[in-house]
Amino acid sequence: MKQIWLVLIITLYFSTIVNAQDSIVDQEVRVNSQIWLDYNFTSPLKEAQNIRTQIGFRKITPNIYNRFLGISTWNIKNQNSIFKSKKEAPFVKSFHLGAGMLFTQNVDNNNNFEFRLIQGLKFEIPTIKPVTLYNYFRLEQRFQNSFDNSGWKSAFRMRYRVSTILSWNKHYLSFAKGLYVPLNAELFVNLQRADRFNDLIRISPGIGYRLDDSWRFEFYLIFNRTKNITETNNKSSDFIFRLRVFNSPAKKEEQNILEEEF
Repeated sequence: MKQIWLVLIITLYFSTIVNAQDSIVDQEVRVNSQIWLDYNFTSPLKEAQNIRTQIGFRKITPNIYNRFLGISTWNIKNQNSIFKSKKEAPFVKSFHLGAGMLFTQNVDNNNNFEFRLIQGLKFEIPTIKPVTLYNYFRLEQRFQNSFDNSGWKSAFRMRYRVSTILSWNKHYLSFAKGLYVPLNAELFVNLQRADRFNDLIRISPGIGYRLDDSWRFEFYLIFNRTKNITETNNKSSDFIFRLRVFNSPAKKEEQNILEEEF
């Protein structure tokens, strides 16, 4: 309960700061700062299946928009021998099917609603023993409506993300036992561009803390390159502060932290 109150207090604090700034939607904004907050929880289905849901809020400054989103994915662990290598674990770790809704409340422009379909898979590329690279390939079909009588517009893109996690085997302080460092880099390929929000590249170094077997927190400082953020702004470089809260069934292996994300 304390963790939920902490998230709510941080949300109100940042929203108060951002709302004090002037709106400049119709200007050429080349550098933005954003605040992302999301709560992620897992619902087990079977031994090798679950549903993961993300509920989030995003805000951009200068004061351009507020975004609310909800995304769920059905995750299936690969147990088919056809994808297994001759040695040990299967090359493809899991398959993912999902859908999401994103509502963007623009300050001085038409609002935007997006319905998104998702198909993805995760696989590993062996590297040096201390570091494992987790790879996520995803296809997205995006359907947007700007509420300007232009109807629905469709888009299609591919996403590829590589991730790893660094942690310490020895801890000199008891508090440091739950600390870890997640590192992500993601590439976006827009096969058919959307009317708004065509991301290009995202680099996400962060720091995480596992409170117990169910709760963990992650804070990221993200660099994000985007196209078509508004009608007059073709490109922008975004610096994003992201706080993520996870609540999921207990997992024994620390490396499975990355398996909880989508």
